[in-house]
Amino acid sequence: MEIQEDVRAESVKSDKTLFLQKAELDMLVEFVRICDKCHLKYFMAGGTFLGAVRHKGFIPWDDDVDIGMYRKDYEKFLEIAEKELTYPYKIQTYKNCKSHHYYFSHIVDTRYKVRRLGSIDKREEYVWIDIFPYDGLPRGFFKEIITYLRLLFYRFCYHMANYDKINMERKDRAVWQKALLKLLFLLQKIIHFDKEKWINKIDKNLRSIDLEESDKIMSFMGVKLSKEIFPKEIYMSLKKYKFENLLLWGPQDYDYVLKQLYGNYMTLPPKENRILHPMQIVECEKKCNL
Repeated sequence: MEIQEDVRAESVKSDKTLFLQKAELDMLVEFVRICDKCHLKYFMAGGTFLGAVRHKGFIPWDDDVDIGMYRKDYEKFLEIAEKELTYPYKIQTYKNCKSHHYYFSHIVDTRYKVRRLGSIDKREEYVWIDIFPYDGLPRGFFKEIITYLRLLFYRFCYHMANYDKINMERKDRAVWQKALLKLLFLLQKIIHFDKEKWINKIDKNLRSIDLEESDKIMSFMGVKLSKEIFPKEIYMSLKKYKFENLLLWGPQDYDYVLKQLYGNYMTLPPKENRILHPMQIVECEKKCNL
């Protein structure tokens, strides 16, 4: 399959894009070093995997990195990351950093900060890459549905508790998601939701599902929701793909994964949707010349 439009001919990147992608690529090198040293499995996810297949690296207008890990490897990585990560990198989780409101983890570069502009809270965060745990679902149709619906309810309450941090400017949100955000806006004004309570419920329930005893695998906190649920065997067979100057693991059946996530994934989005996350670089240890 080929890209239906030659994006490489028009992929002149802004200084901000180049800076962010360079910083993220350096973090990827450090992450892979630790995984190789400690024999931990990982794989590209989301737009990073799409970029590897379609562009052999970053999507030209993209500014983040998504990595997935099986739950056991993810937990082992969190255990060793604080010791293994070298300056300027750190691991951030909702357990070790009060300002980290995400369930999944970040590796951050503490030299650089950005200001997030797409949400009500114009907060500052270190430049990061996302590390997602991949979990199973119980066997049996009714158990699977009940478990997933319960988790969705917990996720809804979790997002209610963090409403001011939701990116309202995502171009790829479905119409029903935009409508739900409007409902959340009304509800969060009259109902208090405890962030710690709901994120702990998500964590407890996801941890209780043994991936080895499951026929499904999912990135529950992924933006694509149920599209992030796959037959487990799809993610058990991995191979390496070129990503910029690296070779990174990804599912061998890339076509299955990317079609489920993105549909006709080799067709580029409209030019008006080829934009970065709304953010500003606000702090550098060394002058960024931006």
